Amino acid sequence: MTHIKLAKDLQELKSHGSKSFPVALYETILRLDRTDFLPLHWHKEIQFVYVKTGRILYQVGYESFVLEAGESLFVNGGRLHAAKPFEVEDAVFYCINVDPIMLAGHENSIFATQYVLPYVVEGRRSFVKLSVDVANEVEAVAKLLKEQKRLYELKVWRGLLHIWESLLEQSSLMEEQVTISNVVQHERVKQMIDYLHTHYMEKVLLDDLAAHVFLSRAECSRFFKKMVGMTTFEYLLHYRLQKSMELLRNKERSITEIAADTGFSTVSYYIEKFKEYTGYSPYAYRKAFL
Repeated sequence: MTHIKLAKDLQELKSHGSKSFPVALYETILRLDRTDFLPLHWHKEIQFVYVKTGRILYQVGYESFVLEAGESLFVNGGRLHAAKPFEVEDAVFYCINVDPIMLAGHENSIFATQYVLPYVVEGRRSFVKLSVDVANEVEAVAKLLKEQKRLYELKVWRGLLHIWESLLEQSSLMEEQVTISNVVQHERVKQMIDYLHTHYMEKVLLDDLAAHVFLSRAECSRFFKKMVGMTTFEYLLHYRLQKSMELLRNKERSITEIAADTGFSTVSYYIEKFKEYTGYSPYAYRKAFL
């Protein structure tokens, strides 16, 4: 797992860039043999993704798709998204997180009111797959941010503005306006995940989760699978295993203690599921990676 700090509602807590230059580049390597992935999360910044090598299974909301090497994606602000390598040993990709104010100038400018905020704050599309030409521009901006040569900030700003102009010219952000129903669905799934994250150390029942968001048991199960791409049981199991992987960093904690603290009923069941998930026993994982 690529560790990022998240709030209970899955908002990423890390600040991206600085107040004077609110842009940040992340070059991420995901490997299958380490079961690497970016967990489901969201942030207020818009994001441009470029796959450098390999293949990435990217999820935005309840939609999942494969991005090949050389392909690029725009993800709107506030949208839940996640990523993992797809049928390759490892994959490398860039994420460029941009505060919309970088494009808008200030909230009362014509750039903000006419060209940026109507597509970001109010929201039109959750994501857009970018054309080859625009993908090449995203890669170029990533290289500028990585190398940080003289005047790179100006060149990055110019590159981002041209990418945004291309999206508007192609009407990519205007094809489908986000409905109130979409907003409600995203807020509901955040509440469900918040509940699972709060109670993962306890015995969690589907009936309790359904009651928490005012759904029937069957509708709760169907809705969660649609939005997250896995059942509530699968998500809870993965989350418990991820938390245990974090706790394994502390060599003073015993495997039995870690199993109990992450909601597993027995240590043998924990070891069994951990090995299925990572290919290693908790003991071997701690020794090999930590």
